[in-house]
Amino acid sequence: MSRRLNLLVGLLSLCLVVPVFLSAQPDVQAGKDLFRSNCAACHNRNMKDKMTGPALGGTQERWSAYPQEDLYAWIRNSSALAAKGHPLAQQLVKDWAPVVMTPFENLTDDQIASLLLYIDAVYTGKEGDTAAGAPAAAVPVAQKPNNIYYWLLL
Repeated sequence: MSRRLNLLVGLLSLCLVVPVFLSAQPDVQAGKDLFRSNCAACHNRNMKDKMTGPALGGTQERWSAYPQEDLYAWIRNSSALAAKGHPLAQQLVKDWAPVVMTPFENLTDDQIASLLLYIDAVYTGKEGDTAAGAPAAAVPVAQKPNNIYYWLLL
């Protein structure tokens, strides 16, 4: 009985631990793909100049006085965050009226992190000249741990 219990506990532990190691990690290329499909119509690809929407370079710094969740909430639904009375959200809505940012409520935290990683890489010059189509420079990102549970699943 003890052996079966140990096996059951081991399998249950494996089921709880493995998803943590297999979850998506923020990635510059994923951020680039998300930017092109969701943001490029309104935001300048160089991240420094205004277009229909504001320049995105330095976004994280501009939101640094607030919890990261506020920036993520803004990206997902700017109008809803402003309606809740968030001071920066209200100011941005006022500054950019009548333009309203499209909601992206389906984006996950990892996708938003990838998007912000890409924006920062372009803004700081670490990504290369993406607007001109030059090859992107390597940007270090978090690596998945080399874990035996990962290999057992394969």
